[in-house]
Amino acid sequence: MAKPVREKQVRERSSLEAVRDSFMPLVSLLQGEVTTTAASARRSPRNLGEFTRWYLEVVQQLEAQVAEEFERPSMARDAVELMCRSALSASDLAEAIAICSRFMALLHPRAGLLTLVVKGETASLQLDSLRPRTTTASSLVDITGLFAFRQLLQWLSGRELPLAQVRIGPIQRDDVLPFLKLFRAPILAGGEHYSLDFHADALHWPCVRGRAEFDSFFDCFPCAVFGLRAHDLRAQVSALMVAALERGEGIPTQDRLASILEIPLSTLRRRLRDAGAGYRELREQCLSEVAIRLLQRGDLSITQVAARLGFSDAGAFRRAFHQWYGCSPRAWLAARE
Repeated sequence: MAKPVREKQVRERSSLEAVRDSFMPLVSLLQGEVTTTAASARRSPRNLGEFTRWYLEVVQQLEAQVAEEFERPSMARDAVELMCRSALSASDLAEAIAICSRFMALLHPRAGLLTLVVKGETASLQLDSLRPRTTTASSLVDITGLFAFRQLLQWLSGRELPLAQVRIGPIQRDDVLPFLKLFRAPILAGGEHYSLDFHADALHWPCVRGRAEFDSFFDCFPCAVFGLRAHDLRAQVSALMVAALERGEGIPTQDRLASILEIPLSTLRRRLRDAGAGYRELREQCLSEVAIRLLQRGDLSITQVAARLGFSDAGAFRRAFHQWYGCSPRAWLAARE
């Protein structure tokens, strides 16, 4: 038994070393630009968890440093949070980008200009900081901003956004390895724009996140660089159902879910079955969870909650609620007063 355990430990140590090696070029690059004497900026993170926190702190220091250099207000984290929360109301990624663009325009000159350009099958999300000149430090801030928007779009849609190309601005860089690691996409340095190029179909991806998930996402935003995990199909289906209910659209059909996820209906059913979940089970689970959220809000009557969830009338909703929680909606609310 000892040998398999040792082999597992060796594999895990090797995996951690690979992750550490992948973010060290970015650490060196940021340390070369941050002028603060803070010990946290000088210290090199030793593992993924330390890197995430270190990256967040150093990026904020660098942004403040650049803002002072150009004598303009710094983009406060509170403002970034409000922008991201606003994007939660979007139905798809195109609408989320439009919301962020309007929000940034309202914050001028603290924020730059965000523009979406669509040509044929390619969408290009372009970021212009509107600074009078570009320095190596300000370029890093802008590249981090570009990465932040990718992180936000991926989180809102619950899936990775494949990039065809990333443009990282006018600074000509001999070593683009840190940015290849950051974006996992072809990098073009020395051009005019900061932009993310991706397939235009992604603009129609639905936003599947709920308000309850936001705090854990924003805690390290945009610095959970290597922590992105693909959501399993069960989680994706649940997220889509909850998002549709919260927008008042009703539970998507299986055909609609298969279309959104771009897989055959038979594949959807098989993969859910393999995951130990069926469509009806997930439907009931999501209905029961959203019912509680709507009741807790306190601004909807039981009849309105029933309609929002797609029930034919309040009686049908009450019967379903009793099956879920063993009491009526009114009794559930009374117990929490």
